[in-house]
Amino acid sequence: MSGFALGIDGGQTATTAAICDLSGRLLGIGRAGPANHVWEPGGVARARRAVTGSIARALREAKLKASHRLEACATGKPARFEAAFLGMTGGDARTERAIKRCIRAVQFQLENDSVSALASVTAGKPGVVVIAGTGTITYGMNARGDTAKASGWGYLLGDEGGGFWIAKQAIAAACRAYDGRAGETALAPLLLRVAGVNDLWDLHGLIYSGKMSRAEMAALAAVAPEAARAGDAAARRILAEAGKELGLSAAVVAERLGMQRGRVIVGMVGGVFNGSPEVRRTFTREVRRHAPRAAFADPRFAPAIACVLLALKMAGVRPTAAVLRNLAAASEAVGSK
Repeated sequence: MSGFALGIDGGQTATTAAICDLSGRLLGIGRAGPANHVWEPGGVARARRAVTGSIARALREAKLKASHRLEACATGKPARFEAAFLGMTGGDARTERAIKRCIRAVQFQLENDSVSALASVTAGKPGVVVIAGTGTITYGMNARGDTAKASGWGYLLGDEGGGFWIAKQAIAAACRAYDGRAGETALAPLLLRVAGVNDLWDLHGLIYSGKMSRAEMAALAAVAPEAARAGDAAARRILAEAGKELGLSAAVVAERLGMQRGRVIVGMVGGVFNGSPEVRRTFTREVRRHAPRAAFADPRFAPAIACVLLALKMAGVRPTAAVLRNLAAASEAVGSK
């Protein structure tokens, strides 16, 4: 089979494009800046730059012929692919309109990155996935192809259990201890060290002045597992609550799809799961309260390669053992670069 499949993972930190042939063998990887939330000021232009930039770098690495080179969107000569699947944080109809004209593909699909996250765990089979990074979202698909989701309300209205939420809870616990409204916590000195400030009022100033971005604040969540390992009670409570909230989200989606009584694969994706055994323990406990036969899994494929897998399915390529082996090797290559 000839032709190319394009997968793009667009997130809050970076955008990664992967080009594979139709057997799943990796040809090129390209990275660019964030491509999320096109409704923010400058968001459309930023998303287009990220997508076209990542594709251009992947094409250069793939050493494709000149006829497949990516030109600027304005030239009307974008690269052509048999299929392109984009998993985008905050992906919606407006995101699709902003991006679609930059990519010429026989088949094109743009979805929220929760769709590709599920594929990264199940290789396109039914299941439920919880993404817990800076924010959170839960997505599931049953054997009939019905889908459901929960969470994903953003840092102001939800995202319980995500990095921003954990950081916020940790800072609040430190502030209560500072006032004497709660006992001492190891969170306070750890927060100051990571934030590079002298006291909590300095941190307060960074946050409320807007000098600390949401992503930078979410990065402070890393102090909670560190404090928990040292036996800090406040940190343990925060992480336990995070796991419970994430587990409840997974259980709700499984129930909506009628999968709570059977053996359902539940994927755990994102830095919150990777960084905290406490979160994983309380997460699995909460899920099994509602879905006793749940089986838990980590991602098999890197996000951009999961998007390639979905692009290949759009192009009519069956996920045979050989194709999945090639995609697994591609994931290792993406992770090493």
